[in-house]
This record gives sequence, structure tokens and C-alpha cells, in this order.
Amino acid sequence: QIGRSDSPWARVALFNAATGSLQLGDQLRFVADYNELTARGGDEQSLAQLRLEKGLTEAAKGDSGAAIATLRQFIRDFPRDPRVSEAWVGLAELAFHSSPPKLDEARKDLAQALNATPTAAAKERADYLRIWLEEAAGESDSKVIDLAKVFLQEHALSPFAAEVRMKLAELYYRRQDFANAQTQFELIAQQHPQGPFAEKALFFAAESAMSSMGEHSLDRALVLFDQVVQKNGSLRWAARNEQAAIERKLGKPRDALALYDEVLKSDAGPAEKREALCGKGDVYFELAAADPANYRLAIEAYDRLAAEPDEPSYWRNQALFKKALCLEKQGDRANALAVFYKVLETEATPGRQREFFWFYKAGFNAGRLLEEDSKWESAAAIYEKLAAAGGNRSEEAKARLNHLRLEHFLWTD
Repeated sequence: QIGRSDSPWARVALFNAATGSLQLGDQLRFVADYNELTARGGDEQSLAQLRLEKGLTEAAKGDSGAAIATLRQFIRDFPRDPRVSEAWVGLAELAFHSSPPKLDEARKDLAQALNATPTAAAKERADYLRIWLEEAAGESDSKVIDLAKVFLQEHALSPFAAEVRMKLAELYYRRQDFANAQTQFELIAQQHPQGPFAEKALFFAAESAMSSMGEHSLDRALVLFDQVVQKNGSLRWAARNEQAAIERKLGKPRDALALYDEVLKSDAGPAEKREALCGKGDVYFELAAADPANYRLAIEAYDRLAAEPDEPSYWRNQALFKKALCLEKQGDRANALAVFYKVLETEATPGRQREFFWFYKAGFNAGRLLEEDSKWESAAAIYEKLAAAGGNRSEEAKARLNHLRLEHFLWTD
């Protein structure tokens, strides 16, 4: 009640009350407090600050129409206010986040902000927005990278720093500049270990290390993936699968099998378990070169993968294709061919794009087996099916079909 008394602190109390009303979203109370402050001769700076905060609060709550009106009115009423640049940045953000984004308008508003001797807060938000603005406008990765680097140099302590560094790391990763990507991802994890980007940053730091050509890069990737696992987050089992893949590269198949088994016995999701099961089969397939008894273990893994309910066709077809390779290696060509045919008979799932990669691999391998057995008509029928599928290897199948027809006089009516 001090705000409506004769106390010398009345104007301060009204200012604080109006600020509190804004934070609570009580517009009617805010207007009443603001009008009372105006009537009691509130100073221009206080009135201007309340009007600006009203616009910024409306923007933060998603009331873009009201925010635009409030911020524009603030600029008209208080053109010389030290914080007018913040209003221009607020308008730029609203233009950028509109649907569809108004990129040109956002650029113009940012230019106005910079012309208005921006406050530190306005400069920080403007530099942050410009990164996303230029990326959305389709500018080159190099330009966006430069903007992100400048932001991190000038606003190292900004609450936006982790997000900007994540964008910088992702851009390096996309350009296959894995050394710089790894550095930036690791910095995020070190500087913000409890932040929302920490787990993902560690995971992609490890992926970057895996993809780089450094002498000890795989060892570093193993350490980073282990840190992901220790976080016990959503990427822990994907990290275990990647560790298994590294152990395979390092020639440690038994270590890889142990990691895959850990995933398969865990509460991992279907995607991670599919990858582990397929990886397990692949390890046994590789071990079978020295001990053919491992083909049976590989087939068991592939059978489990192919039998999974609601299995995406990519994984089912891959499992069947690899099972067929095992059977062929065992000398069971008839059953290998039968399994290749199973892949070719897989119907496309309604509403999903047809799986072509393993479909074509199975088809061409089936054709090869048939040609090796001099079954030209059957091989031609396979290539005809592949050509008619309309995928990225249809032309290759047509060429093979035409060659087969010419070579073996398989004339059609």
C-alpha cells in the first residue's frame, strides 16, 4: 500500500509493484500501477523501463502481436532512451521467430539496434541472433562459423555460449573438420558438465575422434564414449555400441562381443538392441574366416534380428542378406538363394519409403548365384524385378539384364 500513500518511497513502491505485476502476468494490475506512477510524476527513465520490460515480457510469453505494438510504441515515445537498442533487438527476434520467418525485417531491426549505440545486453542478443539468422538465410557455413567464433570471443560468459559453441561444433562436424569439431564438443562438456548439451557433446566428440586420422584417436574415442556411459543418459547404449565398433577396428572381437552383450541384456531401446544384435552377428561372421563354426553363431544372431516383431525392413533385409552370405560360405547355396529371395519378396511398408540398399544387394547376389549355376532365365527374372523396382540401382539391373539376354539369346516377345 506504500505506492498509494504519501510516503516518499511511493514511486519506488509503485515501480516495484508494476514490475511484479509483469512477472506475474497481471496486465490489469500493471496498467493500474503504471498509470498511478505516471500520475505521481514518475521519472521518464522508470516509465520507459517499465514499458520496455512489458514488451520484452510479452515477447517471452509468445504474445507477439502485443509485444510488437508495445516495443514499437516504446521506440516512438522514448527514442533517446539508453535501452532503445534492446527494443530493436526484441523486434528482430520476433521477426525471425514469426511463421514464416521475416529474415529481411529481422536484419533491418538489427541494423537499427546497432545504430542506436547498443547496450551490452542488446549487443549480446544481436550477435547471438545473427548466427541463426545467417544460417536460416542459407549463408555459407564459413560465414556462420566466423559469427559463432566472434560471439564466443566477445561473450564468453554469456548464457548462450554453450548453445553457440554447440552450433560451431556441429558446423565443423558437418564439414568433416573432425579435429576442430572434437575440440569444440569437448570444451562444451568441460565448461558445462551439467548443462543440457553435455551428453550430446561428449558423444559427438567421441564420434569426431573416431572419424579423425590421429594416431591415438580411437583410444580417445573409447574414453569419451565411456564418459557418455557414466552420465547414464539417453545415449549410453549407443555409446556402448560405438565402443564395440572401435574394439572391432582395433582387432579385439571378444571385447566387442562383451559390449554388444551388455547392450542386449540392458534396458536399451529397440534401435540400440538391433544395432548390437547385428554387430554381434558381424563379429561372428568375421571370426568364421578362421573358425567356420562361427557361421552358425552369426546365423543365430541374424535370425533373431530378422524375427523381431515390427522390425524395420532395413534391419530385416540386412539380417537376411547377411544370413544368406553365411549359408553360401558354408556351401549351402540352395538355402542361401532361398534367403536372398526372401529379401526380394519383402513388401514395402505402407506409408514408408521402400528399403532399397539391402534389396538390391540381395538381388544382385541372387542373380550371381543363378548365373554361376547357368540358370539364365531365372537370373534374368531377378534382374527384371530389380530393374522394375525403381531404385538407385535399377539402371544397373537393366544393363545386366540386357547383357544376359544378348549373351544367352533370351529373346522376349
